[in-house]
Amino acid sequence: MPAIDVTAEIQIAAEPTDVAAVMFDPQREPEWIAAVTRVEVVDPGIKPGARVRRTGNFLGKEIAWTTAVESFHFPHVLVLRLADGPLTGEVAYQIQRAGSGSAVRIRARGEVSTPGFLPAAMIEGPMRAALDDDLGRLKTIVEQGH
Repeated sequence: MPAIDVTAEIQIAAEPTDVAAVMFDPQREPEWIAAVTRVEVVDPGIKPGARVRRTGNFLGKEIAWTTAVESFHFPHVLVLRLADGPLTGEVAYQIQRAGSGSAVRIRARGEVSTPGFLPAAMIEGPMRAALDDDLGRLKTIVEQGH
């Protein structure tokens, strides 16, 4: 199957800890990730193996997926393995100090795992645009102190 590898980056005028407080909190994802409409924390805490179940919508299709924490280094890195859903692979959140703020990056890598979902070639462009928009919402939330 063709691989998906999408990265989005943004500068946020806030400390890495302030960005991570929002970005790494699954309960806050519906505020800044457009595709996420509901979150169910299966295993509380951010530790290897901790799972979160999400439901949402992407490209007009209702989807559900579970992530499991692969690695975590507060406040700089959170890597989530896509444990089930239409894609398999990983999503990595990275936050680095940059000047008086933070450089924030999301990288999603994987493959389409659900037959008939959508071809990988049709997913990358909309996924990149969605990640850019999501980071824009994250920036607004963090910089406004919400």
